[in-house]
Amino acid sequence: MPEVKERIELVLDDLRKTGDIEASAVVRRDGLMISSDLPARVESRTVAAMAAALVGTAETTSSELKRGAFQEVVVDSEKGKIVAIGAGKMALLVSLMRPEGNLGFVLLSMERAAKSIESILGEG
Repeated sequence: MPEVKERIELVLDDLRKTGDIEASAVVRRDGLMISSDLPARVESRTVAAMAAALVGTAETTSSELKRGAFQEVVVDSEKGKIVAIGAGKMALLVSLMRPEGNLGFVLLSMERAAKSIESILGEG
């Protein structure tokens, strides 16, 4: 498992290097943290649980409203966006985006990272 965690940490590090992303986390869909580079002041277990709940709600809503498969959740906040996407059947990728960041570029970068994470976790 340490090798998996290290490989995921490298993916998160590369994602942060894009410049538009401040920090990211890989979260299990049941709300447990897999890996994170979130700031120390952030309670990562709470973030993991809330991100899983947010995505779960979005998936259910999309399904019930017959809008097709879930793509992403974007929470637009005063100090930047919070973006969450699927990273395979087991995981989610959650990123904190800088206020001035380019959402399209961030989503593209996150999709690439999510595919890498899915592969690392043995799903891809």
